[in-house]
Amino acid sequence: MDLDLRLAKIESRLDKLEEFAVEARKRLAKIEARLEQMATKADLAELSATLVKWIVGMAVGMSVAAVTVMTFVLNNAVPKAPPAPPPAPIVIQMPPYR
Repeated sequence: MDLDLRLAKIESRLDKLEEFAVEARKRLAKIEARLEQMATKADLAELSATLVKWIVGMAVGMSVAAVTVMTFVLNNAVPKAPPAPPPAPIVIQMPPYR
């Protein structure tokens, strides 16, 4: 009788463990599905490299644009004086050569 009672307890514990295993498999399947969508180290490294390239390119482009604008403003901010008229020609009169 004692043996039957112990066997019943073991069977109930075994049933609970089987239920837990089924639930754990379902949870593991959900986790694996999420992991397939996660980024890998290689993906993150590639993203980082691409981001650095874009930032450096944008910095260079903005620098070039700033220098262009400053050059234009400094060349055209002060009105230019009209060009001076050419000097009058120097005329030297000499007697005719004989």
